[in-house]
Amino acid sequence: MKNSFLLLMIAFAVLIVSSLSVSAQTCMISTGVGHPLLPDTDCDRVIDMEDNCPFITNPMQRDADGNGLGDACDLYIESIGTSPSDFVYNGRAFNTIATLYNHRDYNLRNVKVRVIMPELGIESVQYIDNIEVCSSETIQFFLRAPACVQNGDYRIIVEASFMNMFGDEEIIPGITSIRMVPDQYCQSILNNNQIIGNTIIDVMEIQDVYKGYEAVFPVRISNTERIDKDYVFTITGLEGWGSARIEPGSVVIVPEESMTSVNIFVKANDDAPASCLGYDCGSKPFLVTVQSGKEVQSFVLIANVKESGKNDNSFLLLFSLKVLLIGGLVLLLIIALIIGMVKFMASARSDNMEYY
Repeated sequence: MKNSFLLLMIAFAVLIVSSLSVSAQTCMISTGVGHPLLPDTDCDRVIDMEDNCPFITNPMQRDADGNGLGDACDLYIESIGTSPSDFVYNGRAFNTIATLYNHRDYNLRNVKVRVIMPELGIESVQYIDNIEVCSSETIQFFLRAPACVQNGDYRIIVEASFMNMFGDEEIIPGITSIRMVPDQYCQSILNNNQIIGNTIIDVMEIQDVYKGYEAVFPVRISNTERIDKDYVFTITGLEGWGSARIEPGSVVIVPEESMTSVNIFVKANDDAPASCLGYDCGSKPFLVTVQSGKEVQSFVLIANVKESGKNDNSFLLLFSLKVLLIGGLVLLLIIALIIGMVKFMASARSDNMEYY
């Protein structure tokens, strides 16, 4: 009898615990007075039939991409940032950094992430192999601001696209912006309505130039248009201290959608002032202008003029002395070995002599 009562009490306790656990996981709410109670599985005060994440609490119902699936149970772009974060000068490089968070209940593979700046015609694409459940991935894009665009804020659109578990392609968008600021030269170009065009020029801006010798300033020209273009180089500002030459020449033809390298060789005169103590009086700026039709780009390069210096032969002399010393030691060792061998052979012959 006691055992039956004990089993009955245990069963009753299990029933109470199970009912409590169900009530802790599932809520029932009404949409108004006189309306029936409806299930709210995640207890976020939004009924299941209207909840964009019925199994994950998200009372704000945020849906950044507007696909009907709340951010709390979706892949969404958690953040988009730029470095530098406030502004970038024309023609300078900057980074766009995007962090994606996967709240779905399955891994997402081969996620394509695309960055677009529609007003500037900039686009870059990278891929993420796998984003695991409840984890994030950060991806970084290296971009370059075009030369001499108008001062203003420009949109940066980030799109993450992937195939969901049903085989349908989904696109998750995000957006930020960055301010483009013309430098002093670009501002004068814009004020004078000069045209830059779709040409990107990268150059090594500062080089050391020793008196009487040449230093090279490499220049890379990228023609992004679909026609061949010729570029004319002009160099000014070397009068009185140096000279320059251009290889392959002052006129360069760059085929459509391709890149060509040009070398500017700068030579400092023997009497050119070199760097001084306390301040850099040997820094010589000069101007390089590149023109193709009405398109013009100019940039300032700096030559740090330095004394050529006398040839230091101390290292060569020390090296020669070391070689002679090692050679002498080796020669003495060989002579000692020869003498030892001769003595050993003489001693062996004397031991083998027969006396009568």
